[in-house]
Amino acid sequence: MTPLRILVIRLSSLGDILHALPALGSLRASFPDARIDWAAEERMSFLLRAVPGIDQVLTLDTRTVRRRPWAPSAWLGLIQAVRLLRRNRYDVVIDLQGLIKTGLLCLLSGARLRIGFSRALVKEAPAAWFYTRKLPKPDQELHVARLNLLATKLAGGRAAPLQSPLECPPADCAAVDALLGAERLSGYVVLNPGGGWYTKVWSAARFGELAERIQRELGLAVVVTTGPGEEELYREIARACTGPPPRHFQLPFLQLIPLCRRARLFVGGDTGPLHLASALGTPVVGIYGPTSPARNGPIGRADLTVFHRLPCSFCYGRTCPTKNECMDIPVAEVFDAVVRRLGAPAGDVR
Repeated sequence: MTPLRILVIRLSSLGDILHALPALGSLRASFPDARIDWAAEERMSFLLRAVPGIDQVLTLDTRTVRRRPWAPSAWLGLIQAVRLLRRNRYDVVIDLQGLIKTGLLCLLSGARLRIGFSRALVKEAPAAWFYTRKLPKPDQELHVARLNLLATKLAGGRAAPLQSPLECPPADCAAVDALLGAERLSGYVVLNPGGGWYTKVWSAARFGELAERIQRELGLAVVVTTGPGEEELYREIARACTGPPPRHFQLPFLQLIPLCRRARLFVGGDTGPLHLASALGTPVVGIYGPTSPARNGPIGRADLTVFHRLPCSFCYGRTCPTKNECMDIPVAEVFDAVVRRLGAPAGDVR
């Protein structure tokens, strides 16, 4: 008998892919002999190659098509990806993104069973046209990872943990071990001040005040992690510290895996690094503004989120017509959450 062939579609972004990994765990537990592939943007594929249980990562480059739609070379890669999609003859395709382009990929796959979200849940309403089985909107707001798990139930998936195993390449683990050894670091707190949208970003100066309080009042070392182009965030954090500035590690994303596994706590906004720490089971304090903590917060039961509920919450806006008041959160509130989370047991997931 030919093994079941399943394709999961979640093209981006890093945090959203991490929220979709429990769905993979559900499918793998339910169908251990199945071939399970994943379709993702080429720039995101490095993360999926660190995830056990995926047989093949199918990559697409829709960004180049959007930026250079007149270029034949941009379309050639997309056409080749669709051909591979059809050649694999999937029995089941599950779209966990809910865009027109991902719904269309479902249809073009030729799979008889195409699972996705209902019109009330998809990001682009026409995407729901392409599915043969749709997840209705729940009666109450659920974390997006749980929504993804409910979608897999439509294919026969079973309940699965929200935390996910991730395999850091040995060279990356060794590099972080060497870095921590050279800095003589253990039992540290990680602060990540960046964010994909400026509306999600808490003040770097406040991160600096928070770092100083953690080091001075709690006696814990602080490591600030930043991505490419975020060096000024660390410099502003360092300027806000009257005492010794925290360490600064600018690491590739996969090297955050061993860094977070060894950390006492992770503090940051609604970003890929926070969701990585959460998926690994690292204690987390999230600082939230335009996005809902109930839907996009950390998954640990004891984890905490700090936010101010305003009339415009939670708008999911990438720009703000006023002054981004939702992120005007005092340092004292975040520090209090840090103290409470450090004192709480690791616990399980929500």
